[in-house]
Amino acid sequence: MPKLSICGEALIDFVPFKGAEGQTGYTPKPGGSPYNAAKAAARAGADVSFLGAISNDFFGDQLKQHLEESGVYCDAVPRSRHPSTLAFVDLSSGDPRYAFFNNDTSTSNMAPTVAMIEPQSGDILDVGSISLNDLPGADNITDFAVAMSRQMMISIDPNARPGMIKDWSAWHKRMARLLQIASIIKLSVEDLQIIAPHQSAEQFAKQHLEKSAGLVIITDGGEGATGYTGVATHKAPTPKIVLSDTVGAGDTLMGTMLAWILDQGLSDAEALRKLDKDGLKQMLRFATSAAAINCQSVGCNPPTRAEIEAFLADWN
Repeated sequence: MPKLSICGEALIDFVPFKGAEGQTGYTPKPGGSPYNAAKAAARAGADVSFLGAISNDFFGDQLKQHLEESGVYCDAVPRSRHPSTLAFVDLSSGDPRYAFFNNDTSTSNMAPTVAMIEPQSGDILDVGSISLNDLPGADNITDFAVAMSRQMMISIDPNARPGMIKDWSAWHKRMARLLQIASIIKLSVEDLQIIAPHQSAEQFAKQHLEKSAGLVIITDGGEGATGYTGVATHKAPTPKIVLSDTVGAGDTLMGTMLAWILDQGLSDAEALRKLDKDGLKQMLRFATSAAAINCQSVGCNPPTRAEIEAFLADWN
């Protein structure tokens, strides 16, 4: 069966809570967009390996253990002498806001190599998020993805954080290199405004489907997600739920979608490009259901495949 490799940040989210006397405290939770996507894909049944560097500090031990408990293989994870990236989460406005601490961390010093994996036909390498911001790690990951694109599909979820981007020109050039070789592109509407502010979602998708991409997904929070292939477009609504918070919703959608693609045996960009409207509908229902389940609990807690299937049965 084809495999998924994910390379990006593993960090600690400090999530707010109210103490007994009403004061705000923070509790540490494993996180990071690619990290969360790896958990989501593994819980949805995919064969997943994490390739992002994880610190040797005690936070790093927790991060690695949590991945393994979710079924993610960590045999190739490089352990780093640099500290873990930390992120404090503010939920007071509804949508989560983050304050990242990423100077000279295991994330910003990441250096993946082609020797870390032996790709087979249909395998996917997923990259993205804040690991693509800071040097030297951002350029190292980009070079790695470009090198591996000759042997496997590349997927990207930029998950842009404007407050963390120090060199906008370099970041846009990095994004252009990755988008040029990506078979699967997932953007939020906020990402689209940053990467291609003068393009509509349809224009962006058409442009990249005429190049390397076989599938483009644009997410719009509570408005749902729209998928584009070479032969079809489909917008999936967001299931109605009792919302707890949206932390990790996009990551859960991404990881679950990649698991579905692997399970369906869609082994290259051309196969994705031929995915019809029914196929897009099935994929997006599966992925948006997983994201909805995640949003019913605090923090990022992706569902298992059985939980997704039960949710879908009730939704039908």
